[in-house]
Amino acid sequence: MKLLKEAANQMAFLKAGIFGFQGSGKTFTATQIAIGFCKQNGIDKPIAFMDTETGSDFMIPVIVKAGLQKPVVAKTRAFVDLIEIIKEAEGSCGFLIIDSITHIWRDLCESYQKKLNRKRLQFQDWGLIKGEWGRYTDVFVNSQLHIIACGRAGYEYDYDMNEDGSKDLIKTGTKMKAESEFGFEPSLVIEMERVSEQREEVEALSKEQKKTHKTKIGSRWIHRAHILKDRTDTIDGASFDDPTYKDLMPHFDNLIIGGTQMGVDTTRDSQELFDFNGDTDWKKRARQKEIALEEIQAEIVKHVPGQGADDKKFKAYLLEHIFGSPSWTKIESMDYGSLDIGLKELRKMLPEYDGEKDFKQFLSKYQAILNNVVNG
Repeated sequence: MKLLKEAANQMAFLKAGIFGFQGSGKTFTATQIAIGFCKQNGIDKPIAFMDTETGSDFMIPVIVKAGLQKPVVAKTRAFVDLIEIIKEAEGSCGFLIIDSITHIWRDLCESYQKKLNRKRLQFQDWGLIKGEWGRYTDVFVNSQLHIIACGRAGYEYDYDMNEDGSKDLIKTGTKMKAESEFGFEPSLVIEMERVSEQREEVEALSKEQKKTHKTKIGSRWIHRAHILKDRTDTIDGASFDDPTYKDLMPHFDNLIIGGTQMGVDTTRDSQELFDFNGDTDWKKRARQKEIALEEIQAEIVKHVPGQGADDKKFKAYLLEHIFGSPSWTKIESMDYGSLDIGLKELRKMLPEYDGEKDFKQFLSKYQAILNNVVNG
């Protein structure tokens, strides 16, 4: 089966993630992108919201004022609804905004915790939870639908070593509050930050000026977008104040709008590597090899049970002709396939052996099938 094919851009639908702290403009920015996307590409279908915190209510007049259809909404935080909403929106909606993915991730964790009556999640629980979450990320990447997942920001922490050997827990950055690997799926990741004009002015002041500086009243907020990830590498690392659809267009222009989305082939997996006991193919082959070695020994002992000098010579000569070496250690290092071929040849010829003293003459009768059995 040929897996490698000529490379082609198969990203036909926007997959984006937007995160930030409260009031940073996540919902508004996502809505502006959806509006611009629908108008730019002539999408005459409603924008859909999976709304966990009622933010969609305030976006209705914004969307209608832009001349688009009234949006549709599902107000739920249940992870069990997430995949169904994506599938439902694929045919009937032009865009889906998930706001906030943080609540949905929490629902999955808390639902598992309640179902199993856990006071706190244990190490072994995370494999099951992440496996269930993986069903969503597969649908997210491959769905024939433009999707933005908004999430709350959280701090990343690490330990800083002091000169005296003590450690301080310090903030090292921010991340989206969701499953830890979620940021890898979107092709565009935006961190929103709320800053003020006053802050801009204060940061420009010298240390002496800051001591006597008085805060102005009524300074307005700026919603600043930092592009943390852009797979097209056209706006990666850029920042935009009060971002618009036009600011982000270089990324959108690299999508093959109207094509068929093919993120990852999820029809293939590696179940064939495991048996019903959970053993890997390698472990299964190792067990088969172990059994083959035992059967080879049993077959020889069955027909040549003696330990006399002639019997030992016969066994050594037999092994050398079948497996290319009289050394049992070397035979143990052979692969299962070679051992299996040799075992079959032993079973063909040994029933004919009746303790003949001239074992070389006996073996010559089978030379045609014995020579180079393993290598041939």
